[in-house]
Amino acid sequence: MKILKWIGISIASILFFMFIIPILFPGKVSEQVKLFANKHLAGELDYKKTHLTFFRHFPSLTVSVDDFLLKGSKPFQNDTLLAAKEVAVGINLKNLIFDGEVKIDEIYVTDAYANVFVNTKGEANYNVYVSKPSEKPKDTISTGASIKLDLIKLRNWNVKYNDHAARVLVDAKGLNYTGKGGLSEDIFDLETDLDIDKLDFSLNRIYYAKQKTLHADLITRINTNALTFVLRKNELRINDLPLKFTGFVSILKDGYNLDINAASEKTTIRDMISVLPPQYLDWAKDTKIEGKSDLFFSLKGRFSEPQNQKPRLKARLMLKDGFVSNGKAPVPMNNFNMDLNVDLPDLDTEKLGVDLKNLNFDLGPNNNFKAVVKTKGLDEMQINADVKGAVNLQTLTQALGLKDIDARGLMDTNIKANGIFSLDKKLFPKTNGYLNLKNGWLKTKYYPNPIQNINIVANIINTDGTFKSLGVKLDPFKFDFEGNPVFVNADLQNFEDVLYKVRAKGTLNVGRIYKVFAKKGLDVSGLIMADLSLNGRQSYATTGQYSRLDNRGNLILKNIKATTAYLPKSFYIKEGNFEFENEKMWFRKFFANYGKSDFALNGYLLKHNQLFYRKKRYASREV
Repeated sequence: MKILKWIGISIASILFFMFIIPILFPGKVSEQVKLFANKHLAGELDYKKTHLTFFRHFPSLTVSVDDFLLKGSKPFQNDTLLAAKEVAVGINLKNLIFDGEVKIDEIYVTDAYANVFVNTKGEANYNVYVSKPSEKPKDTISTGASIKLDLIKLRNWNVKYNDHAARVLVDAKGLNYTGKGGLSEDIFDLETDLDIDKLDFSLNRIYYAKQKTLHADLITRINTNALTFVLRKNELRINDLPLKFTGFVSILKDGYNLDINAASEKTTIRDMISVLPPQYLDWAKDTKIEGKSDLFFSLKGRFSEPQNQKPRLKARLMLKDGFVSNGKAPVPMNNFNMDLNVDLPDLDTEKLGVDLKNLNFDLGPNNNFKAVVKTKGLDEMQINADVKGAVNLQTLTQALGLKDIDARGLMDTNIKANGIFSLDKKLFPKTNGYLNLKNGWLKTKYYPNPIQNINIVANIINTDGTFKSLGVKLDPFKFDFEGNPVFVNADLQNFEDVLYKVRAKGTLNVGRIYKVFAKKGLDVSGLIMADLSLNGRQSYATTGQYSRLDNRGNLILKNIKATTAYLPKSFYIKEGNFEFENEKMWFRKFFANYGKSDFALNGYLLKHNQLFYRKKRYASREV
């Protein structure tokens, strides 16, 4: 009974002090916290009601403010940096009772929105904390509030970090964070527990994560003097994919110094697929996926916009013994293996290196595919490729369980290429290969009718690595669409001075076939009817050797309408009847408009720079 009595007295005493302390010290605590904020914040601060209580973040004594609003530093002083339903600071009870000092050692922020912004000049809106040197000697005890943080808790945050200088975008929703450690020391270890419901991350406008969940268990050594973050224990989980990070990040005056290595080893292909965009995750739920995966990633070097320095990105993805099968598939995709390496020095796409050391799979006997591709550069690209396979496209789409596309036909390809591709220097890799497709069929969810009876026999050859020896043959390329057959036979040689022999015949509803592919930002409609035979050389026209040209036939356009996001209005060709006669292209009829501007042509085009009219009309009502 005595024990119960003393327990009751202790509890009553604790409760008494919890009620009495906020009553004894409210003015002192609230006043000093507000003075501290006004003294050390450069951004405009506003909030409504204040509270001093034990009960909001028990057992800590906290000063809380409701409807907190902090605006950014110059030149962003009119933009919100942080808005929160509640911001609370924990007060060290020992210092308050025995020394009469207000020491802030905890921070709590709940239901918040943070908007962190860096413009192209490197100016940031988060430089709101002003550290002012004390005018007193170092051994003098200062009065007023001070910060010596040991705990930070953030609950239900939405955070947007947009760095235009580094072209980095991070958008996190449903963020919950707990950070522990001697945060006020010059060098300390920060223990972090982080959960994010939805995370988007993009670099150079390319999204590497979209609506991903994230969990992080981290220990980071922070040196506030050198502004360096050393990643000691850093375990992340993005959806189902675990990642481990090591390395460091240093913040410089004009940028960052990075040396980060990440790895996700001995995981599964299904775990890897979990980080794909959300539209692919439903597909993965209905598909049997097996196999091993390993991912390695590194980002090393300095980022400095003024000095035009950027780090080097490297990545490697390995998939082994993959197996993919949908319930409707007659046979699965088996023996799926891939080894992909990416190297991006200085984050410069002109230096991009892609090394696909291996990509192979099979769909049963005599139904397999294998590719080895290595490239370096972009505008001037070094290419070494070996692609070979014979694949039943229907079996492939069924094994993958693709819902938005139905592809059929027997595809056979064997292409080898080695050399440099450059339009400016007219270089093309030495190449020898073919692509054949028999009895093809293509249907998508965007249009009810398929493109069918697709047959392609394509050959490509290049013997010396220049445009001069490049030859491409299509013999034939044909298909049917909505009862209208289209046939193209082409033989193109010497792309420095193209020797061409082309036969094309058919009717194509471009609006309907466009809907099969449904590209956003572009809409096309109308009919194209062709019956053409073109035979000659590019230089025959440019040098006036018209008698050597043998161009005949008609090309008819009807009700062609093109709408694109790049033009404010649609371009419309009501009718265009073009007749080819050796060196001339006759405009038998041509009526078009853009907006309220009308065009009508009747004449012929001779060479590439002369246009002769029998009749011309231009009516501009509005441009």
